[in-house]
Amino acid sequence: MQKVIIPLNAFDRFEVLENGQESFIELIAQSGAFGVEIRRELLPVPESKLGRIRNEIDNHRLFTVYSAPIELWKEDYQLNVSALAEVFQEAMLLGAKWVKVSLGQYQKNASNIRELAAFLNQHKEIQLLVENDQTLHGGNVRLLTSFFENVTEQQVPVKMTFDAGNWYYSGQRVEEALEQLSPYVIYLHLKQVEEGPVTVPLQREGNHSWKQVLRNFPAEMLKALEFPIEPKERTKDYIHLISELAVESEAISCNS
Repeated sequence: MQKVIIPLNAFDRFEVLENGQESFIELIAQSGAFGVEIRRELLPVPESKLGRIRNEIDNHRLFTVYSAPIELWKEDYQLNVSALAEVFQEAMLLGAKWVKVSLGQYQKNASNIRELAAFLNQHKEIQLLVENDQTLHGGNVRLLTSFFENVTEQQVPVKMTFDAGNWYYSGQRVEEALEQLSPYVIYLHLKQVEEGPVTVPLQREGNHSWKQVLRNFPAEMLKALEFPIEPKERTKDYIHLISELAVESEAISCNS
């Protein structure tokens, strides 16, 4: 069975804000998902509904990722300690195992990796993930590679969320990103990006780059479906699509 995560920003924004992220949990669970990705930007007040959301998630025994639109490194290249501390506190209230943020303004000779190590040493129960975002700095292959090489060398427990579509927004080559960053990845965000650029639902037919990304990683890796799911009842169809493609890829690998 594929471990598929459904981020709450995949659904209609107005419906999510009006009814709350907790109102989608049952549908996500019944669709066969492994877990959910709760989005901080879709919480009217970050801590206002975390307990209610957690209860709903616990009832359905889903894995939880907490995504926060903050940058790990501030404009002065220093660690964004206060924002990071807030997000980790919220993640604990939510019962999240993983926290996902963007890289921010990282510079090897100016950013203090030891300070990050000290912070994470106080929060060993949560895995920090850094995602390639759609900005020119946070979605830059060279800067991300420099960061992950640095934290790996210093044995700081940070892993990567590889967003298959964001490279188009930041003007980077997916092939180069895979070559440089694959060793650090434990979580995939799958989306299909077309001219514009614009994010659209995954399509089975066609040689789309997200399929190349999918084939590049182990079948058991967690995958999030981050694209518009309309109507929301189609969630199970997309989970089924990912499962089918994974089986096909495994069959090809066995026969090659």
